[in-house]
Amino acid sequence: MENVNVTACVEPFFLNSELCKSVPEAFAKMVSEYSEMGVEFTDSMDKLDKFEKKTICLVAGRTADNPKLFKQCIEKGATCIYLEKPGAPSVKELEEMKAEADSSGVKVYLGYNKNVTPYVTRALELSKNVDGSHVLFCHNNSYKRNELPECFARNSEGMLKNMVIHEMALLVTFFGVTVEKIDKFEVNTNKLFSEKETIWKPNTVLPDPVYMSDFVRVAFKITTKDGNSVSVMADRCGGNVSFAVVKDAKGVEVEKFEVPDAATMIKVDKLCEADPEMMPYFFVQSDDYQELKDRVVSSIEKGVDAKGVATIGIAIEALRLAEYGTEKINAQLDAM
Repeated sequence: MENVNVTACVEPFFLNSELCKSVPEAFAKMVSEYSEMGVEFTDSMDKLDKFEKKTICLVAGRTADNPKLFKQCIEKGATCIYLEKPGAPSVKELEEMKAEADSSGVKVYLGYNKNVTPYVTRALELSKNVDGSHVLFCHNNSYKRNELPECFARNSEGMLKNMVIHEMALLVTFFGVTVEKIDKFEVNTNKLFSEKETIWKPNTVLPDPVYMSDFVRVAFKITTKDGNSVSVMADRCGGNVSFAVVKDAKGVEVEKFEVPDAATMIKVDKLCEADPEMMPYFFVQSDDYQELKDRVVSSIEKGVDAKGVATIGIAIEALRLAEYGTEKINAQLDAM
């Protein structure tokens, strides 16, 4: 990005010798290269000087750490904060963060890449021209079943607050869905579409094992009080391809928009082959995240709102929707 300078990187784990006994070679190399360019590396926000110029803080920590990091960014004089989803573990914490940002005049955006991704944009545009249209969003990741323990532990806030929060943000932003406006929340309880699993948490042992419960896949349809409806499916083990389907008033598919498309998939396969430890979705989504960051940086330069980028207000409603949905899906699956 030619219109921004990176001044510092705060990494509380790799740069803390007590927590990380063996720093990965790739990270050590990055620190060495960027330090030579004048980028400061530290393990704590407290060790940074107060910001003197317009500064965007990109917070990409664990969700549980975000409220503390967010507060520290404001105290250091951030102009804008770009939070990775979902922003905070709970609605209450996110609301408190918004209040603090508002009182300090700090802009806050969330990294919801699907708000700007082309396949969603094309589906939304088509749906406006189809009478009685219904949109289905399907979000797939490519975890193997034996990788779910690590996935559950790392995303302990739960599937709807993590993976599916992107779709929740779409529902809030483009369909006007909020908890108060929901008339029906229908779950497809067939195990092929919605499945909950309890897993032994990694690094816990007998006689005191710890278990985690979360969704492997979910499928649900929301109908609002004004009669509009939208559907969401998600599968942690569903593969690399996600999509949006537009149907007409009779439920007939009009068009399906996939990501990645065939050309992009060839590119992703090559990147995965070169770096097999990287989850494929990082390669699939990288262009979207670049677009988000470009829009945020440009907005701060020009003193305007970032077009199409989710605000913290949208993030609050998306998180409320995720908490509501988690409760509804749990209730219906547990009752079976």
